[in-house]
Amino acid sequence: MTFAPQFYLGWLGMPRRYHHYPPEFQVLNVLSSAGTAILAAGYLLPLLYLGWSLVHGKRAGSNPWGATGLEWQIASPPPAKNFAVTPTVTEAPYSYPPPEAVQHHV
Repeated sequence: MTFAPQFYLGWLGMPRRYHHYPPEFQVLNVLSSAGTAILAAGYLLPLLYLGWSLVHGKRAGSNPWGATGLEWQIASPPPAKNFAVTPTVTEAPYSYPPPEAVQHHV
């Protein structure tokens, strides 16, 4: 909605960066401006959510999903040596515990 009208206007011969549009191009320029406002809101809304969660959000635990991968078994931030000894993998990579076994910290 932002760039398709601009492409079409250029194809019709409308020069860029004019402060006054000819009447036959007015509707498409207004449509492009409306698309820009919608696009700006689409960028601003996630930034507001991010700011809100950084200020008011709860901190996640060390393994909030109960994942079984090795990357979730080390401390965060990771130490220089991830493991003191090489770990032995005894489970399949996607053998998650049943949902009722995962403890959620609320």
